[in-house]
Amino acid sequence: MVKPIAECVIDAVDWSTYRVAGGSATMLGAALRDLLVSSDVGEASVAWNEIEEHVFSQGTIYSAAEPTVSVVLAALTEDQPSWRSGRMLDLLFFIVRGTSVTDSTLQSRCRDRAREGLWLLARWALAHEGWARDNALEVIEVVAPDRIELIRSALAAR
Repeated sequence: MVKPIAECVIDAVDWSTYRVAGGSATMLGAALRDLLVSSDVGEASVAWNEIEEHVFSQGTIYSAAEPTVSVVLAALTEDQPSWRSGRMLDLLFFIVRGTSVTDSTLQSRCRDRAREGLWLLARWALAHEGWARDNALEVIEVVAPDRIELIRSALAAR
């Protein structure tokens, strides 16, 4: 079986060099993997609890947010159930909306990484409905406000 791209991205990151709210991000890769392989809403919620208030907390993002953006985008290259993709897109939204109190460039770096996946996010919005589509559009509004009307027009034409 071929390993999913997002898992390869997780494996390529030295999580110990990044920080989360509680300190080292060493365990974040495992939590992201748990989210990616979750088989139902309950498992996704358990994984989410290991991510929320760690990568981001009350509008603050930590250095581990930057590689997490790449993991989320890689995960969206594959079909995902809406309850899983909704969580991933929520994660991306909280990251791109967040700010850092210790690194003034972290938000812009995270947004730049997310912007690299703009057309993937647009495709996701076009191919899905409900929560998954709305979350993708919210991320696009933040990282590419100059493109959101174009994408919304494409949605309306469908």
